[in-house]
This record gives sequence, C-alpha cells and structure tokens, in this order.
Amino acid sequence: MPRMLPEEAEKLLSNVPEQFTFWCRDGAVFWNLRDLARAVSSMNDAVFSFHVNDQKNDFANWVADVIGDHTLARELWQTRNPATTTRRLVERVAFLESRKG
Repeated sequence: MPRMLPEEAEKLLSNVPEQFTFWCRDGAVFWNLRDLARAVSSMNDAVFSFHVNDQKNDFANWVADVIGDHTLARELWQTRNPATTTRRLVERVAFLESRKG
C-alpha cells in the first residue's frame, strides 16, 4: 500500500478555498472529495455526462488541479460512468481517512 503522511491525507480531504469550489451543472457546489463522492453517487446521467464525456472529465481535472490528488485524478480520467467514478471516489476517501492518523 502506498505511503502517505497524515498531514497529506488531511490536506487532500479538506475543503478547498471558496474560489476553487466545483460548481456542478445541477447547481450543487463541492468543497472537497467527500462532497464530490456523495454527489456523484446520486447524480442523474445527464448531469454526469455533462461533466464526464469523451471530450472532458471535469471531475478528474478538479481533483488534479484543485485538490492536488494526482493518484485519484489518473483513475478518474479513465472512467466514463457514474458507478465506477463513485467507487473510485469512495475508495480513495476511505483510504485517505485511514491515513489521517
């Protein structure tokens, strides 16, 4: 299992500054990975497809560029459906929670 310092896990799970929140097509606002995981798990297909399609993956980009979790972002860039995206988000949040200390 990859090594991660508790401080790094905490940082990846914490809220982003207000100017970097993710504004979803349906009006939802995400402040952290937990918010994103919860939202994707119940997101309708039209909203999900707006953000994740053959041309882009807004969730992967936000996770890489704002959250700074390049490991998770690489996994998300490979997904094109809500179930797999949710599973990867939930697993990563659980891993980070276990590393917080």
